[in-house]
Amino acid sequence: MTIQELEEFFATHPVPPGTKQNAATTIVDAEKFLEVNLAVVKAWPKDVDKCPSYWHLCELAKVLSDRVEGD
Repeated sequence: MTIQELEEFFATHPVPPGTKQNAATTIVDAEKFLEVNLAVVKAWPKDVDKCPSYWHLCELAKVLSDRVEGD
């Protein structure tokens, strides 16, 4: 996903409070999580595929997509 695609995805897919990103991470403040990680990705000077925040956002997008498909 591109940064723009991630922004568009999260604009149309709200993150419910308490969403588990993985076994070790629960998103408590979704707005802050998205704000910080998108800012890091936008400022990342190297290949975005090597940015940890990019992978966090992609992982969360997958969790939300799987949840929608499972409904």
